[in-house]
Parts: sequence; C-alpha cells; structure tokens
Amino acid sequence: MTSVKIWQLLLWPFALISEGKAECPLPVLDGNYVLTPESALQNNFPENSEAFLECSNGYEREAGSTSILCTDGKWSDVELICKKRDCGQPKPSPKMSYIIESGTLFGEYIKPRCERGYFLEGSSYRQCLVNGWSGRSECTLITCDPPIEIENGKIVSYKEAPELDDVIEYSCNANYILAGNRYMKCGEDGEYDSHPPICQDMKIQTKESITTNIDTTNSGLHERVGEQPATYSQSSVIMGSVVSGNLYFCFILFVLFF
Repeated sequence: MTSVKIWQLLLWPFALISEGKAECPLPVLDGNYVLTPESALQNNFPENSEAFLECSNGYEREAGSTSILCTDGKWSDVELICKKRDCGQPKPSPKMSYIIESGTLFGEYIKPRCERGYFLEGSSYRQCLVNGWSGRSECTLITCDPPIEIENGKIVSYKEAPELDDVIEYSCNANYILAGNRYMKCGEDGEYDSHPPICQDMKIQTKESITTNIDTTNSGLHERVGEQPATYSQSSVIMGSVVSGNLYFCFILFVLFF
C-alpha cells in the first residue's frame, strides 16, 4: 500500500500536465458567426466539451452544425454556414412602388417612389436591417390651396382642394376687362402655375387707350409735318432740273431744223 501511494504522488504532477493539455482555449472565430452568450461566458473548456455557435446579426443559418468539439486541446472545424438575411419585398403601400437595384438582402437599400399626383413623405431610402426594413414612407395626394377670390370678378370652376392638373378659371363682371391669365393650373409642387388675374374697369381702360392713341397719332403727325418741307424742296429742285433740260433740248432742235 505504501509503494502504491508513493507512485501516485510521483505521477500526480504528470497527470496535472496531461489534464492541462486537454483543455481548449476560448474559441476565436472568423466568419459570419459568433459564440452563443452561454459559451462566451464559460470559463474553461475541458476535453470533449462543446462550444455552441450562432449566426451574427443580419445572418441566418443555412446549413451545418451549430457546435464545435474540444479534442486534444484543439477545436474541431466550424461547419456552420450562415447567409445574409433576406428582408424580402416591403409591404405594399397605396400609390407606391420601389426601385430595387441591388436586391433585398441584409444591408441593401431600396428607394420608394410615388405615382404621379402624389408626393413622398417619410424616408427617401429604406435599408434591410436585423428586424426588417428601416424607416417609413407614405405617398400623399398633391393638392393646391383653395383659389383666391378676385375683386369685380368670380371663379368659374372652383374646388376646395384642387389636385394635380386641375384648372381654375376666372371671369370678370360686366363692364370689366380681365388682365392676366384666365386659367391657373395646380402643379406638381402644390403651387399654381400663375397668379390670379385682375378685373379692370372697362371705362377707365377705354379712356386710357383713347388718350394713348391720340398722343401717338399727334406725335406721328408732327413728325410727318416736319418732314414735308424737306421733301417738297427736294421735289422742286428735281422738277426744275427736268423742265430746264427739256427746254434746252427743244431749242437745239429748233435751231437745227428751222
């Protein structure tokens, strides 16, 4: 019995060394996977113990085992295969479609687009994240402010909330003339393409027109009267030259033949 105990005492350090070699260190992973929280908090990994893995955020398991085994102080190869999460098509929204250029996998972006007559509210881009698509987008109907009433006139076609391409028509009361655009159209920016017209008093407008025409006529008359003397003088000189030439020619003929 004594000899057995002596041998046990002599072999005990070697047993500790052997047991120390059998333990595995904390796994160092390189890929789209990580240790589970339980395995990450484990202090030691003795011979034949397992460490458990899971896919990183934004990835999901495609194939392979979710554990590795400690053998002779080394970890077995990782067999877990993780692929990017696919957010898929976003939920449909009224009057909206999406521009998808690079797919719908984790990390990719898509661009919402509204139908004509609607403008985009919310996120102009959405990204595929761990919990699905980020942000929120909505298509809102484009409307213009109610048309403005005008003095001495009225709105022929009226809408409380004109939509894109709706046309507002104006007209003037009797004895008034419309100045400006008769029609205004609601545009894509929610603004009209012109300002409301003005209704002007026809009598005042007529007087102004007559005064303007008289001034214009008098000015033209003065100009023409001022030009006449010069024109008359030039014509007189020309006519005198022609008459003198004819008389001289007749005198020559008379001398020759008579």
